[in-house]
Amino acid sequence: MVGAAMPASADEVKITAVIDNFYDGLLAPGKYAQRYGFIRPGAGEAAELPPHLSAEHGLAFYIEVSAAGEKSVLLMDFGVSREGAARNMEAMGLDLSGVKAAVLSHGHFDHWGGLEKVAARIIPGESGPIPLYAGKEAFLRRYVVLPGKRVDLGRLDPEKAGAAGFEVREISRPGEILPGVLVIGPIPRVTEFEQGSPVLMVERNGGIEQDDFPGELSLAFNVAGKGLVVLTACAHAGVVNTVRRAVELTGVEKVHAVLGGFHLSGSPDDKIKKTVAELARLGPELIAPMHCTGFQALKMISEAMPQAFVLYSAGTQYSFCGYN
Repeated sequence: MVGAAMPASADEVKITAVIDNFYDGLLAPGKYAQRYGFIRPGAGEAAELPPHLSAEHGLAFYIEVSAAGEKSVLLMDFGVSREGAARNMEAMGLDLSGVKAAVLSHGHFDHWGGLEKVAARIIPGESGPIPLYAGKEAFLRRYVVLPGKRVDLGRLDPEKAGAAGFEVREISRPGEILPGVLVIGPIPRVTEFEQGSPVLMVERNGGIEQDDFPGELSLAFNVAGKGLVVLTACAHAGVVNTVRRAVELTGVEKVHAVLGGFHLSGSPDDKIKKTVAELARLGPELIAPMHCTGFQALKMISEAMPQAFVLYSAGTQYSFCGYN
């Protein structure tokens, strides 16, 4: 059962982008970002190249949280290909033996394609199957509809998730799923410029309708002494709406970091400009747009918030420690 909306204060949060649309093995580390590159820290004179990482149009996260005297590991999303996320996890040496929960942000194919292969690397705990939290309509069939064309995006069968070792748990309201981990959803559409895409459709009620993603999930962490870290997957309801919802639910007005997909690729410049202006007003110390954000939005965000902007790359670990 999901608990109260206000999460326990987190002493430390580490978010590793297991797989994403882009990988650069030469990126330098930063204040909050450690990079998986061609040269590993501490390598000796005879060091060999580390295993290569894959990039793809998909997203997957490995998250470590220390809160309320407990350390938790959870996953969010699984990439698009069957092998990509699991292969990257192996390359990075990520330990899945302690995974306590997983979150499926929404039902698009590029977020659940690698679920079975990732699940195969998890060692089930003594308490039984790993809970997989999903929102309303996460398992419906989805489409992209363009003039004269309808593309079937498929659907994840919840029985397949169960057979992979997960116990599907539907979330219909915000709540704390692990100490310090707040699941946000549903997310009200408050801003006038974040009203969704008319080409994204869902099969419901015996027909095909515009998809308003009522069950899309994001995560928020209240890092002690720092403020909110908000992690989106695609932010179909709008990244500004998502962050505002996190602030509303927690009562924490300081936004320390915003990471994830902002779903601005292909959006009109006016929408991007309004989104960037609102994000800048929030004043995060780190902003890392990923996945579906798109080049134009990346460019505008980097120009508007040069000190906070971090270029995303698969294999990057974003670390947030309280009170320092």
